[in-house]
Amino acid sequence: MLTMFVIAVGLIGVMSWKVKSSVLGATTNSEVISLTTDPNPLQPGQATFIINVRGADGKPVDNATVSFDLNMTTMNMGTQRATATSQGKGRYIVTGNLSMQGPWRVRITASMPEGSTKNKDFVVNVP
Repeated sequence: MLTMFVIAVGLIGVMSWKVKSSVLGATTNSEVISLTTDPNPLQPGQATFIINVRGADGKPVDNATVSFDLNMTTMNMGTQRATATSQGKGRYIVTGNLSMQGPWRVRITASMPEGSTKNKDFVVNVP
């Protein structure tokens, strides 16, 4: 029993490290989709997800349709789906409910103005 507890604590520590590095931003093909959160660090409850979308030329993309799916990775808490609201300059916001501590997967889908679709998964941790 103690061994399983030690392994679980170690896994949570590794997941936390990966979460911090993955939320900084990620390249999907030639576009860049980045994610930040408010609050940061996250806590259980309502959170705002701030998504920045840039084109291959590095310029902000304002006319994309950006949506997200949110679900806990360690147990099925039900998938939350929403469309983000454009704030201009390639910035989009959407809210979600992080009902408990642990790792959550945020899947961003950006339908670009020229018709392509870009997807990026992030894992965020609620400590």
